[in-house]
Amino acid sequence: MRRLFADLCLRPRTAEDAARMARVASRMGLRLVGVEVAGDSRALLKPFLEEGLEALARLTIRASTAREAAEAVRRYRRLYDILAVEPEGVEAARFAARDGRVDVVSLPPGMAKYMDRSEARLLLQGGGVVEVPLSAVVERGERGLRGLMIVVRRAVAYDAPFTVSSCARSEWEMWPPYSVAGLLVALGVPEHRALLAVTGYPASAARRWRREV
Repeated sequence: MRRLFADLCLRPRTAEDAARMARVASRMGLRLVGVEVAGDSRALLKPFLEEGLEALARLTIRASTAREAAEAVRRYRRLYDILAVEPEGVEAARFAARDGRVDVVSLPPGMAKYMDRSEARLLLQGGGVVEVPLSAVVERGERGLRGLMIVVRRAVAYDAPFTVSSCARSEWEMWPPYSVAGLLVALGVPEHRALLAVTGYPASAARRWRREV
């Protein structure tokens, strides 16, 4: 059976970028993608849909407090298929994990400290997934790789759902899903959990809200 590979974070800057990325995504075997869109425009989704992919409009909210995150979630939830929160403080991280309206808690490598037992328990209650963006890992070099390792190993230890997204801005920054899974295995993640990180975990988180509305 064909696996449902997912990348919940693509950030094409132009329609031309989106068209090239859509072709590459199809060749890589991706079937579900989250595309960061500006405002409520979904024009960037069109190339991915034309390639036969399930393309969902994504918004990433950056917040430092629970109140700031809650206000943004309330404002934008019904405008996007995937709502992600990148917390800039522990209060926002806890809110994002427990609030059922948040699909993705994005933790760049520098925020690895927020992936602890409490965050994992709240994620299981809220139903979302913790995400590490590979673009941020690459930018931080060795420190980025260490941050990725901390997040994914803790997620496995605490039995929390997690994913690793490319957050690619062009086709050159995209990662084949088997390469992502291979990287996770090299970092000590069991093979079946590494595959879930690019299949079942992101797919379940991304589709929750769509079934509810």
